[in-house]
Amino acid sequence: MKRIAFIIVLFTTVLHADVTVVRDGKVEAVIVVPDRFASEAKLPATRLSHESLTVPLAAAELADYLSKSGGTRPEIVAESKAPESGMKSRLFVGPCKATLALLKENPLAEELIVRTRGEDLHLIGGDLSVGGMPCRGTLYAVYDFLEREIGVRWLFPGELGEVVPRHRDLVLPTIDRRERPRIEKRKIRNQALTREDTFAPLLESWGITVEAWKAAHPEAVYGPWFSRMRLGMRVDIDGGHAYSGWWEKYGNAHPEWFALQPDGTRTQKPVRERLCKSNPALWDEIARVKIEEFRANPKLLTASICPNDGGANQFCVCEACRALDQPGGTTASLSDRVFTFYNEIATRVAREMPDRGLVAYAYSVYRDPPVRVQALSPNLIVGFVGLDQSSIEAWSRISPKLYIRPNDLGPVIDLGMPRNHAAHLAQSVKFAVEHKAVGFDFDNCHGNWSNHGLDYYILGKALRDPDLDVRAAIADYCRAAYGPGAGAMGRYHDRLERIGDSIRADPLLTAKSPHAARLRTHYSDVALADLDNEITTAREAIGTGDSAALARVEMAAEGMKYARLVTSLVEVAHETKSAEYANRFTAVETFLKSKVLTSELAPLHSYRYLRMALAYAKREVE
Repeated sequence: MKRIAFIIVLFTTVLHADVTVVRDGKVEAVIVVPDRFASEAKLPATRLSHESLTVPLAAAELADYLSKSGGTRPEIVAESKAPESGMKSRLFVGPCKATLALLKENPLAEELIVRTRGEDLHLIGGDLSVGGMPCRGTLYAVYDFLEREIGVRWLFPGELGEVVPRHRDLVLPTIDRRERPRIEKRKIRNQALTREDTFAPLLESWGITVEAWKAAHPEAVYGPWFSRMRLGMRVDIDGGHAYSGWWEKYGNAHPEWFALQPDGTRTQKPVRERLCKSNPALWDEIARVKIEEFRANPKLLTASICPNDGGANQFCVCEACRALDQPGGTTASLSDRVFTFYNEIATRVAREMPDRGLVAYAYSVYRDPPVRVQALSPNLIVGFVGLDQSSIEAWSRISPKLYIRPNDLGPVIDLGMPRNHAAHLAQSVKFAVEHKAVGFDFDNCHGNWSNHGLDYYILGKALRDPDLDVRAAIADYCRAAYGPGAGAMGRYHDRLERIGDSIRADPLLTAKSPHAARLRTHYSDVALADLDNEITTAREAIGTGDSAALARVEMAAEGMKYARLVTSLVEVAHETKSAEYANRFTAVETFLKSKVLTSELAPLHSYRYLRMALAYAKREVE
């Protein structure tokens, strides 16, 4: 009996965690990495952006944030030079021998493991996907630990967006987590520095150089936020235009592969040529090209067969293509011809490469499900452009997998004003995942961190966890961001959510009909006063005790200044020739100009959409 008791005590001691990370305001643990990563792990995190350096970056990020939290920076050492067990706690990062010995099997792509054993912490993840594509499981393990155990929050890019609690003493409890993002591709496009050619003349007119604009939004500051939110992928679901350059390559030999135009020719105007989707020889050639792409690149798990959209060319008007369209010859939807085209190519590819996927967009005049085509090839991934739940549900009935590619983060409707669509975005992600969505690619994150930052933050968390408790996440955001002002700013965001709900329900406020004057209905004087009052209450609650929290409240206050300027302007949106219109427009432009070199308001993008909405209002009265 004594021997059995001894064994039980020993077993309990081994599994019990006693990992001392910080004691008396000093980090006492050491970070341990595999020998082959030891040199790179000591470099600054800003120099570790290459995809092969996930483990060194993870170690560097862990050291950086422990130094901010614990007061001193831990040493990073090679595993062969690590202190012996019992001398001090060891934080193993990546595929160290000691960590691998604890695992029954290596982590899957993007899977993370956070595990304590005795006096040690083990942080490891799956850093390679099928075919050898790099991903960032180990880095995600570190971020998961920093967020859950250390309490770090990355509200938005830059130092002001970081919340790092100070720990005088930190001893870890027993931890044994093994998790993997449910969604295979989680992307929010960082569009803060896009449209350089479009914005260059405006910047020049405002007396700001393109170089100064770029320098104010450095990738080294803004890019890491997206990674820290665990946005990434283990499968690259590529849905871009697939046929750019095809007219130049095939036009002379095979003009019959291209869309018959209303003038009776098949001549295309590059770069967005359109195809004759009913041509079997074209189906064969596209399938051959895609099979070659897959064979040439084992890392390539999906490829696009999406048509080029936009441009000067028209859809094919030949009799064979028309015969594929919906019964009755309607031109309202070309989904049947387009998805017949997709199916024929996918079937051919599947015979040779059954384990690869083909991305097929549902967009434009082929956005609705087809009528005649009742089932899609198992290797097709339908990329739906939008968040409309009824459409997603309809596509899920015939699609093997869905890929959601919305444009819903841009200010095309709200013109960059304060908003809160966070719960709507999170619920939309959850609904789509429940209806076969395996990936997301959200466009138009223009970097409006003052007025849209909560949307970006909650969306990032929802993409990582579709079952996110949104209310708890928003409350946590407010506590982290505003400290004593959290209650007031929570009410501020609640008021914005009600405004956002009413805007989305307004049929006169859509991307194709941005009736700017309608915004005044939703951002009423009462609503604006309520929002301003909550900001004032938050300021008073914070006082002078938390400068970072107060600065974040002031970001919201600047957003409210913009909201008042815009609502004043849209009141006279149809009076474009009046002096009052000119004065109010100048006031908005001057304010946006003052924000170009900040992380607030996405001034150039907001200005662009504002001009578009005002042009629409002008057409309404002409």
